[in-house]
Amino acid sequence: MDSLILASASPRRHDLLSSLGLSFIIEANDGEERQDQVPSAIVELLPAFDLGLANHPTLLAWRKAQAARETGSSAAILAADTIVVIDSLILGKPRDPAHAYELLRRLAGRWHTVYTGVVVLPAASDQPLCELAAAQVRLSPLSDAEIWDYIATGEPMDKAGAYGVQGIGGRLVEEVQGSFTTVVGLPLPTTASLLTQAGIYVPYSVEQAWQRWRATLAKEPLCMQQSKC
Repeated sequence: MDSLILASASPRRHDLLSSLGLSFIIEANDGEERQDQVPSAIVELLPAFDLGLANHPTLLAWRKAQAARETGSSAAILAADTIVVIDSLILGKPRDPAHAYELLRRLAGRWHTVYTGVVVLPAASDQPLCELAAAQVRLSPLSDAEIWDYIATGEPMDKAGAYGVQGIGGRLVEEVQGSFTTVVGLPLPTTASLLTQAGIYVPYSVEQAWQRWRATLAKEPLCMQQSKC
């Protein structure tokens, strides 16, 4: 029987979880889109977040994990959700290239916050372990031509905030304060801690996993020297 399920189709989360040396299966779902009422016991477990319950990244992660549990599996389940926030506005994935331009124009030359909520449901349990990680990111000032050149690569279209810090978009990033892997979508320190609490042995340390993951990248984003795992 598989001991761990990753409730996400994100290849970035897959790669980061793999870097910890874990075996797992992927069971993606659309649980974060559910609108059913959240049990008060779950709400009480959520970390503090200022932008409302509906947008809480840890709650969205819990919805994914719970949807995976409802398929009948008794394995431990890991889920995560990432949002980008600037001026108290949540920037999701762009609808089209014009929307991607709007998002990147808003972010260019400024600091913003990336939140990633992480939830682990231990094996045969519906009692979640919940955390919320945050990192501050500053994009370089960008010309319109630079923004459109980046959009033309196609990379922004499935990324919250319309950029991927671990890919070509890393060239647009001036600095990261906090966990770099929070910005990618699965904070390694938080993930390793929750999995350990859930009774799952994590073969590699966070630092080892960070180095293993970095080695898989074709090109290192420029800001990696200014951040930590």
